Amino acid sequence: MNKILLITSLFILPFTGYSQARLVFNNDGYMNIENNAYLIIDNGNANAITTTNGGNILSENERDVVKWNVGNATGNHIVPFTNTDDVKIPVEVDITTAGNTDGHMIFSTYRTDTMNSNWPDVAPGVTNMCSMLFPTDASHFVVDRFYRIDGNAYSSKPAATLSFGYDFANEAANPNTIGEANLQAQRFNPGIGLPNQTSCDGTSNVTGNWENLLFGTANTSTKKVNNAVISSNNFFKDWILVDNTTPLPVTLLNFEATCDNGITVLNWSTASENNNDYFIIEKSTDGIHFSPLSTVQGSGNSSELINYSYRDYSSTIDINYYRLKQVDFDGKQEYFDIVSSTCSSEENFIVNQEMFDDHSLQFNVLTSTKEELTVSLYDYSGRLIADETAVVNKGSNQIKLTGLTIRKGVYMLTIIGDKNQYATKLLKQ
Repeated sequence: MNKILLITSLFILPFTGYSQARLVFNNDGYMNIENNAYLIIDNGNANAITTTNGGNILSENERDVVKWNVGNATGNHIVPFTNTDDVKIPVEVDITTAGNTDGHMIFSTYRTDTMNSNWPDVAPGVTNMCSMLFPTDASHFVVDRFYRIDGNAYSSKPAATLSFGYDFANEAANPNTIGEANLQAQRFNPGIGLPNQTSCDGTSNVTGNWENLLFGTANTSTKKVNNAVISSNNFFKDWILVDNTTPLPVTLLNFEATCDNGITVLNWSTASENNNDYFIIEKSTDGIHFSPLSTVQGSGNSSELINYSYRDYSSTIDINYYRLKQVDFDGKQEYFDIVSSTCSSEENFIVNQEMFDDHSLQFNVLTSTKEELTVSLYDYSGRLIADETAVVNKGSNQIKLTGLTIRKGVYMLTIIGDKNQYATKLLKQ
């Protein structure tokens, strides 16, 4: 028979190992977990914590936790948290796809000050409260509380729908600037961060960032953010409730320029995307005045690592500057850092971007010197199709042969100059 613990008044748990197969609160009873204690629920069923006429668990410390040995159970697991203002802020995990048998959940919640510094003075599970919209801390757009829901010992974590209770009157009041109806849940990913990243005030190195993904919707009547649907891969442990007009994401992991045979290659990666319509690559020769170079389609909404790449065949031999602009579906824009590239080489002579149609051949020549070239096109039998001269200058040059009659087949292109020679096979399909 399962053990049943009836709580009818304040119950202090000052020690670190107490196991119950079922915990029942009667008549709005209280349990206060303190001194880094664990309350262990050794029963995976959703009714292993039950309230009759209400119930309350006071945590208020990252390390004062409820450890629930959920295992491979499903169903709505409710932890009846309450804050020090006697306001109920329950956390619910409705498991829709079970994890493996040996896994367990760790629950805790703790209030912060208005700048979301941990309260009391215990190191929080997050490193920054930075916003992509402001150069400084954006804590005033966040409810003054952290939520920890940690799945441990799972080879595959459960998939679930989460719900977060909140106290808007006491934990989102002035100087916070929050629209209650705008509240959504946001998670912290400790595994993503920029190289040598510093906190919002620039004073310390940090790792991890808030991902640009928002979950759930606010019910202002019940004071809960409900219906935060979380897949197994997205089950992260640290959460906040944020005004969705000012989320706290940093999604771009890197933006860099490299050289590949004299061609500038731009690479960037995102850890997550929310309403990302597209990127605009902008280019400059002086690092001050930029103009659009190309548009690269974004991935909309994603929680996976996505790598992007663009090759600038039009780059000159001199230094070029690039910056990346990200545009949301609603038109909001964000600029990222400027990178530079000097793909110079005294031996540089590159032919690319060949384009065939029935009557013309067009290609690009990237060279480090001015030169007169003889351009010849032969069919596969060796018959001369075109023979022209062209003068190319240092940098990128477009050459086009017109008035041709091109059928399907294999052709040979040769380019001969005083300093450079080039030959390649071309296929017309």
